[in-house]
Amino acid sequence: MMKQVSILLAAVLIALTSCNKQEDIDRAYTDYRYDIVTYLGQNERGAMFEYLGHGDSASVMLQSSVAVDKEIKTHQRVLLRYDFADKSTGSANRNIDVFGCNAIFSDSLRMTPASPDSLPRHEIKLRSLWRTGEFINLHCQVEYTDKARTMMLVADGATLANDTVDCYLVHDLRGETGTFWRDCYASFKVGALWKRDTFKCLRVFLNDKTYPEIGQYDFNK
Repeated sequence: MMKQVSILLAAVLIALTSCNKQEDIDRAYTDYRYDIVTYLGQNERGAMFEYLGHGDSASVMLQSSVAVDKEIKTHQRVLLRYDFADKSTGSANRNIDVFGCNAIFSDSLRMTPASPDSLPRHEIKLRSLWRTGEFINLHCQVEYTDKARTMMLVADGATLANDTVDCYLVHDLRGETGTFWRDCYASFKVGALWKRDTFKCLRVFLNDKTYPEIGQYDFNK
């Protein structure tokens, strides 16, 4: 049985603590960037994150001076709004000023022996789908409900032995009726599949209202 994931949509801002709130608020509106990163936990200085660029780019460790909400677990993927506090371009370790840290759907690739036609795949509006290291990341819009939903990436068990593995975005409103559209972010770890010697391509199928004529996206190893 597939385990359901119920994480708040990325529009909810997680509270942060900071020593200089006025400076952070000012810069938050003038100089910042958004990235999906991995929360690595706290050290004596503050929260640490790992940033991965597109494809197979080397990782960058991000050191902050804030503490994130305790509901965010170590190794969870988050949407981070921040700016670099130093000018060490190209360094593998960077100090950052954090302006916001949002919880997103964070999960590992799952497998199902069921037919893909039986999976709940409520439509989305795609904004972007990209790979960073061992993660497939999604920015889309979904219909808002005030209840938890299920969103996960599921591999078709019948294709696991193939060089191309078919994966489907499962999106289930759990019987709720959607209303207006709002932004949503998700990140799925696919490292166990990506490391296989026989694996060559991860094919993602979406029920997408924005580009219905495409429907599938390939990520070649």
